[in-house]
Parts: sequence; structure tokens; C-alpha cells
Amino acid sequence: MKHWNIAMRLRYYLALVTLPVWAFLLGACGERGGDEAGGGDEASAPAASTPASIDEAIARGDVESVAAILKEDPGAASAGARPTSPPLHQAILRQKGEIALMLVEAGADVNAVDSSDRTPLHLCVERDMAELVAPIVGAGGNPNAKDPAGWTPLHLAGAKDRVAVAAAMLENGADINARSELGGTPLHEAAASGSAEIVKLYIDAGVDVSVVAEGGTALDIATEFKNAAAIELLGDSES
Repeated sequence: MKHWNIAMRLRYYLALVTLPVWAFLLGACGERGGDEAGGGDEASAPAASTPASIDEAIARGDVESVAAILKEDPGAASAGARPTSPPLHQAILRQKGEIALMLVEAGADVNAVDSSDRTPLHLCVERDMAELVAPIVGAGGNPNAKDPAGWTPLHLAGAKDRVAVAAAMLENGADINARSELGGTPLHEAAASGSAEIVKLYIDAGVDVSVVAEGGTALDIATEFKNAAAIELLGDSES
């Protein structure tokens, strides 16, 4: 059963290594840009108040400038200076919820993917932003879109123990029995290291606990990772 750990977890994070790099670069650029913009006396502040691009406005959390840019060019909601990191992805990575909602309302491509082939909904899981799930799905976002490892946002929520986001995903059409590349359901990911709360959430949502992936059933995964809470819940569900 170590196969699950090596073939799924390691391969998954290696495949998505560009996301943390983007997050780091976005954060570094934002902090540096903010320091530069904030330098000098108050008299110089107005000159730095108008960002040159939507990317810069998002980095600074400048809601008014984002609104102004979108009013002049609605297409900017989906096309920033970084093709592999669309504006909506940037807003979610930076946890700028108000700006993210503004971009969605302006018609941002809610199914666009970043350099790691992840959608805005995948990033909602990464940043634990449950409040954005319903608006994004309501605008046409696919709750069952898959990343390179075949993980839907619900798989990722199980792996990261994001209970609130997982609940929001389920309320908005996420498939609890979606299969990853290795044949696992979201429950398989939750069983590895998730809390009793998320394992129970998935069981109550009707996940098929008998599904056998390459690493075994969800109970097999829970046993491999010594997840006592999951073992107890899954043992009860199979009896």
C-alpha cells in the first residue's frame, strides 16, 4: 500500500510544484511593489495610486483600481500580464475575496487553468475560501474539473482537510464519487490524513466506501496512514 503514498502523493505535489513558485513570486512582487509605492512622503502617494495593470492592482489589493480597469476593459477580468496565472487565480492566491468576486461578476473565465492546470475552484481549496465556491459555480465554474493527477477540488479538499470548502463544493454539485488517475475517490484522500469531520462529511454525502483504487479501499488507506478517526468511521460504515 505504500504505492499510494509514492505514486499519488509524491507525484501529485511534484506535478504541481509550479503553484507554490507562483504564489511565492506573486507575494514577493506584491510586497516589493507595495514597499516601492509606499516610499516617500504623503505628497508622492497620489502618483503611485494608479496601478499600471490589473495584475498590479490585484497585488496591491486595490479594489477601486480593479473596478476602474474592468469598467474601461471588461476583458481584463480574464487577461492579465501573466497568461499562466489569470487575474482570478491571482486574486484567490492572494486571498483578495472582494476582488475575486468582482472579477467573477465582470465575466472572468471561471474555468481557466493556471500553469499547473488548476482551476479557480482548486485554488479556493488551496486558500480555504469557501465563500467563493457558490459564486464561481454559479458563473459556470465546473466543480468536477480535474488537475493533472485527476484530482477534483473535492479530492484536494479531502487531502488538505478543508471541511468548509468541501461542504460548499458538495452543496454546489461536486461529485463525491469522482475518480482520480489512480482510481481513488475524494474519500481516499481524506482517509489518509483528514479529520473525522471531513471523513464523515464524505460518508454522509454518499461516497462509495467500497471503491478499490490502486492503493486499496479508503479503509486500507486510513490503515496505511494510521488515521485512527478514519479507521473507526470507515470500519463502522463497512460493517
